[in-house]
Amino acid sequence: MYRTLIVEDEADEAQRLTDLLRRYGQAHEVEFKTTWRASAMDMLSDKSRYDLCLLDIQMPGIDGMEAAGLLRTYDDQIPIIFVTNLAKYAVKGYEVGACGFIVKPATYGNLSLALDRALRAVAQNAGRTLTIPTDSGIRVVPLRQITFIEVMKHTLTYHIVGEEPLDTRGSLVKLEEELADAPVVRVSKSCLANMDQIAFLRNSELQMSDGECLRISRTHRRDVIDKVTDYLGGRR
Repeated sequence: MYRTLIVEDEADEAQRLTDLLRRYGQAHEVEFKTTWRASAMDMLSDKSRYDLCLLDIQMPGIDGMEAAGLLRTYDDQIPIIFVTNLAKYAVKGYEVGACGFIVKPATYGNLSLALDRALRAVAQNAGRTLTIPTDSGIRVVPLRQITFIEVMKHTLTYHIVGEEPLDTRGSLVKLEEELADAPVVRVSKSCLANMDQIAFLRNSELQMSDGECLRISRTHRRDVIDKVTDYLGGRR
């Protein structure tokens, strides 16, 4: 599922983009969960995490080009597809790392080509790995395959989708520092959870994709709820 932000001041055009995304998803067997924001200010105040942004350029107040520059100050990875009435903005758009450009009214053909490029970029961004030393050698594990990591007496245990847990010596504090920009959240003093692997959030626990339930400590509960709802787009 691709969390997709549509920033467009015209409701009809936002709906058109949503419908075209749905059509593309059906054709390519992928799903888009869309959120609509009607202005650049609304976009910049939204702290949720998205995989993809469709951004109108000509909007009242802060225009889309300026908003994209501001977005890049804290997220240099998210693919941006610009949508506008004027093709002259195309060159300037690529200065802020746009991966696509669509002239209104959006059509399935031009959006489809832009989405092909954008989703390739998303796949590349999702390729982060962890290098884990073990008794038998170094293991390189994609971060997306790790559900959670816990520590007990200086032993880190990596819980990996479809595999037995993997143990190694280490510090959870140092690992958390290394993963500061990754989608992980501290659940308790001894546990980090991968937010991409969360199946369900309850008030006092996380249920992970492998069925494990992680108890959220009282001291971390508010932080966990805030980070997980932001990441999964709960504030919509």
